[in-house]
Amino acid sequence: MKLFDCHTHLFEYPRNEISEILDRASDVGIAGVILAGTTLESSKACVALAQEDSRVFAGIGIHPMDIEGELDEYTINELRELAKDPRVVVVSEVGLDGMEGAPEHSLQERVLRAHIQIGHEMALPVIYHARFSYPRILEVLEQENAGELGGAAHYFQGSVETAYRCIDMGFFISLARPLLRMPELQEVTRKIPLDKIVLETDSYPQPFKKKRESWTEPRHIVEVAQAVADIKGVGIDEVIEQAGRNLIFMLGNRATDINALIDSD
Repeated sequence: MKLFDCHTHLFEYPRNEISEILDRASDVGIAGVILAGTTLESSKACVALAQEDSRVFAGIGIHPMDIEGELDEYTINELRELAKDPRVVVVSEVGLDGMEGAPEHSLQERVLRAHIQIGHEMALPVIYHARFSYPRILEVLEQENAGELGGAAHYFQGSVETAYRCIDMGFFISLARPLLRMPELQEVTRKIPLDKIVLETDSYPQPFKKKRESWTEPRHIVEVAQAVADIKGVGIDEVIEQAGRNLIFMLGNRATDINALIDSD
């Protein structure tokens, strides 16, 4: 079984670099990636890229920091149409953001609720963003019965208590490279079950890093898997296999093509 990166933003790279990034991932045993849309236009770009490369799948949605107003009927219908494409496997990246300068919080909540309803209509799990937004986001997810859809807490850095609230609601905990440097996140990982963990890199262009080779790419998910293995005291193969099973379970009816990639030699 191979690793799979469940959350990236590779669409932000120049088109001529994306294949090279995916090739580097393939070279270290990464079967593929899910792209997370952040606007309507980028969601369309994610779907287009997924149609062009069998290693790529798409998420659709409006990131809370990219909200410009109410989610109008035109945008909702466009997202619904995108969600019909079999390469679309999640609603993502949607959620709440408490960072200074973020859109007004009640607006963010209304937009999140609208996305969750699209998830219900199209039977798509939700991978959600929650920066400085716990525990309120869990209340919104619960009110909208998002646990029925399942999904994952993207780039998780919360407490053990928060992790278990997510898990109890029906969400997986998505771990990324912060696990390599955050002792408190390592402790959370130690305490939650392996069968509730999925893996990601949140890859996007990082020009603030001086060396191009230091930019996070899907190939770095191997480091995350090894960190989980070390923390859990198990072999990396066990982590890879369980993370793959978890992802397939999370994606439900949309998992067929990804399952074939993960299981390929």
